Amino acid sequence: MRRFAWVIAVASIGSLILRADDAFEFKDGDRVVLIGSTLIEREQRYGHWEAALVAALPEKNITFRNLGWSGDTVWGEARAIFDSPAVGYKRLIDHTLAEKPTVIIVGYGTNECFAGAKGLPAFTAQYVKLLNDLAPTRARFILLTPVPYEFGPAADRNSDRQKYVDAIREIAAKHKHYFADVGGRIESRRSNTMAVLPPNTDNGIHLTEYGYRMTHEDFLGALGIRPWEGTPEALTRWRTRDAEKLRQTIIAKNELYFHRWRPQNVTYLFGFRNREQGNNAVEIPKFDPLIAEKEKEIAKLRKQAVQEK
Repeated sequence: MRRFAWVIAVASIGSLILRADDAFEFKDGDRVVLIGSTLIEREQRYGHWEAALVAALPEKNITFRNLGWSGDTVWGEARAIFDSPAVGYKRLIDHTLAEKPTVIIVGYGTNECFAGAKGLPAFTAQYVKLLNDLAPTRARFILLTPVPYEFGPAADRNSDRQKYVDAIREIAAKHKHYFADVGGRIESRRSNTMAVLPPNTDNGIHLTEYGYRMTHEDFLGALGIRPWEGTPEALTRWRTRDAEKLRQTIIAKNELYFHRWRPQNVTYLFGFRNREQGNNAVEIPKFDPLIAEKEKEIAKLRKQAVQEK
């Protein structure tokens, strides 16, 4: 099967590509839910990773729902808003279960590792609890690693980050989940290139638009998926004609979905101030047909990639 990736060519990581037997198997009709902190939340804004995955698997109808929340942890603390962390954690579980995922991509560890070695046992225990609480979905789990810290004070914490990466690796092995070391791939690729590359992050921690664009192959490689197979001519046609349109359509879909599950005035619509504007909550489900329309556009672009075979 020929596969196509959108975006510009980057430094080859062919030596890092996993064998086909090691690849995560996405199935036609999969519903992928992404949970995690800023690494996950920002991706919906730029769409590079999602677009690369859609384009690499053009013959499979896969939908994505991004439930990332900046500053979040495996305890769901950032989602608490004005409530307790326990309520934030319940929101994390409830939102994920409501989407009926068949695949869950878990992207935690970036924030937690600042607790150092002392915080590792609590992180590990809570990470496992999170997976167990999501087990009723019967979804297949992909455990994503945090990306390397590049500069600033955070760069001194990469040794701690590695401890958390190893803990996630052990959890994946013990519970038979897929371990996707995207952070390790980024680190290996950048350390093995002779070129002077701009930073992937804006503050040493969080990926920029450039960072997501330049790491899309690391993301695919961590899943064992080759970015593309086929003739250079077909790839050029795909990039020139449809690639950016696909990404922009995915971004538009993600924005609509963001407003659907996390409306800006959530406290007034559903929270403790709902007496003031709660009557407007009936408007929120009206995002659903708009999201569905964007999914149709994505499917059309995806099918055009298949026709390039």
